[in-house]
This record gives sequence, C-alpha cells and structure tokens, in this order.
Amino acid sequence: MGRKEDEVLQASQILYPCMQCADIFHLNADITQLGMDQRKVNVLAREIGPSLGFWKPVVVSHHMLMGLGKPLITENSALERTIELKMSKSKPETAIFMSDSEEDIKKKINKAYCPEGDAQENPVLEYCRYIIFEKLNEIKKPFNIDRPQKFGGLVSFESYEDLEKAYVECSVHPMDLKQSVAEHLNALLDPVRKKLKRNKKAQDLSKEIKTFTVTR
Repeated sequence: MGRKEDEVLQASQILYPCMQCADIFHLNADITQLGMDQRKVNVLAREIGPSLGFWKPVVVSHHMLMGLGKPLITENSALERTIELKMSKSKPETAIFMSDSEEDIKKKINKAYCPEGDAQENPVLEYCRYIIFEKLNEIKKPFNIDRPQKFGGLVSFESYEDLEKAYVECSVHPMDLKQSVAEHLNALLDPVRKKLKRNKKAQDLSKEIKTFTVTR
C-alpha cells in the first residue's frame, strides 16, 4: 500500500494489493510501470504469477514526482518521505494533469512551493530535472529563461546541474524559473490538447475520467 510498516492495516488495505496484482494478469501486461511506492505490488505479482499459471511481469519502477505544495516537516524514513511528498490526484491543486489547460498550468506553477536558493525538496526544480530536461536533452535544445533585460535578460542552461547550481547561487529568481517551467510544460501538453479537440474517442474518455470520484 505504500504506507508505514508499523501501521495497522484494515481489511480493505489487505485486499487492495491483491486486486492490483489481479489487474496485471487480467490486462495481460508483460511490463508493469508504476511508482516506487508500488514496487512491492509488482514484486508480489512476480512471485505468485508462475504458481498461479501466469508469468513474471517485467517491473519498471518510476521516480515519483513531488506535489507542488509546501512539504510538511517529518522525521520518516527516506521511502516514507518520498511517499508523503509524491504528487497525488487527490490534491488536484498540487498536481499536473494531462488535461489541464494552459491557464491551469500557469496558475499551479505560480503557486508552487519554490524557495529561493534552495534546491532541496523543490518541486519546480524536480519538474525541470525529470520532465523538461529529459525532453530537451532528447531534442538537443537548452533550457531558456527569458527575463527582462534589467533582470539579466535571456539565460540558457545545457544541463539540469547547471540550472540547479545557478538557482542555489540565486542567479535565477523563483518567479523567472516558474514562468519558464510553465511555458515548457504547456509546450509538452499542447499535442494532447490538440488531440482532445479533434478526436471524439479521446474526448469521450477524458469526460469519463473527469466523472470519477477520487478518494484518499
């Protein structure tokens, strides 16, 4: 469940991982792609699959993006801390959705936690590292921050490490970083928005997803 190991589990929490495992085999999934907090479920599927007449799925465990809100201060273990910080659809104001409008993205990023000169548990920088630079490196383009000339003008970064160093040294202001991050995220999501406009099946699926009730 991705919870603390010393917590008392309810019956529903015991059944839920079993249902997650069943999903893998029901969907005929050869490869499972989930966050690190779901790794135990994937390992369980690998362990019990052959004994039930199924297969051992390949496990691809992804880094979990932080939510955009200010992190709470706790003294939990590294894994528990990662789970606490992860982006969650149950907190829509701190999560980015594929269906978000351009204005949604700008508002969420502008409100995001991004302490000046601090790269630790900084969700805006994390979006740069794990999403934006992954794409920019692929197409061999730099990360640009276009500031007014009186604030330094255009500055470019070829790597995330260079950006983080400049941010920690306060050479890049949080608001300038946020503006650039919002622009890059909107550029990445623009093809999705265009498909939702012209594809009826995608529109119907998007409407159906928005009717789902999110619980915590």
